[in-house]
Amino acid sequence: MHNKHGEKKVINQQNNHDAGGLNAQDPLAAIKAIRLKQLAQCRLKTRKEIQHMQNKK
Repeated sequence: MHNKHGEKKVINQQNNHDAGGLNAQDPLAAIKAIRLKQLAQCRLKTRKEIQHMQNKK
């Protein structure tokens, strides 16, 4: 069932998030989330490189 209030709520939720799904109302939280994702990717890459070097031995 659709109503004006429900539609406005959905629109507001969409407007409060950028394309990456991060909350545009809290830019520091968005930056923290981005940096944590980058850190996780870096750690994964490092683990893969270490595993690759160990497999070469």
